[in-house]
Amino acid sequence: MYFVGLILFIVFLVFSTMLSGSLASFIDLPSILIILSFSVPILMASGLFSDFIRGFKIMGKKVNIWSIIELSKTELALRLAIKLLLFSGLLGSIIGIISILANSSSIDMIGPNLAVASLTLLYSVLIVFILFPVQAKVKAMILTMDKEYIDEETAK
Repeated sequence: MYFVGLILFIVFLVFSTMLSGSLASFIDLPSILIILSFSVPILMASGLFSDFIRGFKIMGKKVNIWSIIELSKTELALRLAIKLLLFSGLLGSIIGIISILANSSSIDMIGPNLAVASLTLLYSVLIVFILFPVQAKVKAMILTMDKEYIDEETAK
């Protein structure tokens, strides 16, 4: 169901961007690179990158095959990734604003730099939207396992 929702999200996103202008004006490789180059290395440095990847594996499974420790680490990795993405989007926007201010004498540079500044923040928010359902499913699995454990303990 996650992948169906993700596809619908992307379809509605593309449709809404087409209504507001050209789809090409919403595509900017430097903005994506800024977000990934700030987020992924820090996630890797935390030692939680494989736990982050596990979140997407969880979305493809209907049955929980992971331990509560693995799920807790996955939830922690997802929370860190969400924070990193938001901060990297903010950092990319600040870099874009600095570029605008540094090149304010050149009118031709203001538009592209403002687009990079805005799109970096937009991309980070969109990626966070994609991660929210993953985080919610992992949290629901943890709560279910906690409830099952409590039920087992009270039955003894």
